[in-house]
Amino acid sequence: MEYIKIRKQDSGIVPCVKCIPEKHKGIVIAIHGFSSNKECATYKMLLKRLPEAGYGMIGIELPGHGREEALQETLRIEGCMKSIEATEKYISETFPGTEICYFASSFGAYITGLYISTREHLGRKAFFRSAAVNMPSLFVKKNPSEKERRWLEELDKKGYFDANVDLGAPVRITREMYHDLEIHDLFELFDLTRFGQNEVAMVHGAEDAVIDPDAAKAFAEKFHIAVTILEHEGHSLNGTPDTPELVADLAIAFYNRKPEETL
Repeated sequence: MEYIKIRKQDSGIVPCVKCIPEKHKGIVIAIHGFSSNKECATYKMLLKRLPEAGYGMIGIELPGHGREEALQETLRIEGCMKSIEATEKYISETFPGTEICYFASSFGAYITGLYISTREHLGRKAFFRSAAVNMPSLFVKKNPSEKERRWLEELDKKGYFDANVDLGAPVRITREMYHDLEIHDLFELFDLTRFGQNEVAMVHGAEDAVIDPDAAKAFAEKFHIAVTILEHEGHSLNGTPDTPELVADLAIAFYNRKPEETL
């Protein structure tokens, strides 16, 4: 395992953690969730499991997250997508011809869904873990709670608020990012075929208190995506010591699957 920094076209920096076997079947770009970072438990698990299965992995840190250069970049949807784009460019130049896949968690899955739906990209298989398919609804609400009203008051006064949704460190939501969420409804923008034929698989906890399992099921049904619902599991999918390993098993089986096979 090693740490690397990838430069974006706009001069931004993507801090990454990387492990790529000399001989590999492909490279997985991992995209963490809201309030997370490149040191997260999911990345640590994938850094072990994916190379064992013959896949390289690069776990990226999204703008507005972590403790390095990414934290200095304002969180915007476009900036997040450019971080994935820069990582793909790095892979294509460093490992020409290598198959690229995605492993995206929660907010990262929301971003990845937008990414493959709205621009040219190199990966064709995306595995969504606890996908925040209805991410805008976490902040853009018709009937906000008391805490959410305080956020909106801060947004009006200061131009930003620091959102803590009980997932980790607070993340700064600017007025611009709030508007990004208002106009990026994944249910409306998602498209598996606009920029090439993509394959997606999902896993979600039946007791997810952050992203409603019914929203995940509705999204999967609308776009004909196979979704595995894990009973007695919440958003983090770590209710038992075996659950993260099971999630890795599902992802690896998905990456290994031939086009003619069914899930």
